[in-house]
Amino acid sequence: MSVYYNEKIKDYVVHVPGMVKVINVVPANNYELMLTFSTGEKKIYDMKPQLDDWYYEPLKNIGFFKTAHIGCGTVVWNENLDLCPEDLYDNSKLIANS
Repeated sequence: MSVYYNEKIKDYVVHVPGMVKVINVVPANNYELMLTFSTGEKKIYDMKPQLDDWYYEPLKNIGFFKTAHIGCGTVVWNENLDLCPEDLYDNSKLIANS
C-alpha cells in the first residue's frame, strides 16, 4: 500500500495493489453509470437510490451528474464528490466481460 498527494484533486490517495479500479465511465440520462473496470468487466451502476442522501444531492442536477469522470481509479465529479470503487464494483450489474 502507498499513500501520495494528488495535486489534481488536492487530496491524499491510497493505492492498494490488486485493487479493482474504474478505468472508464459514461453517465446516462437515467442516473446510471456505465462502468469499465480494470478487470475488463463492463457494469451498470444505478445512482438513483443514493440521490436522496445529502452527500449526493448535487447529482440530482443531471447536467452536473453527466460531468462524471475518472480520478484515481474511481468515479469523481469534483474534489469533494466521489464514489468508492469497491462499492461500484460490488453493487453494479454485469453487462459484458472482456
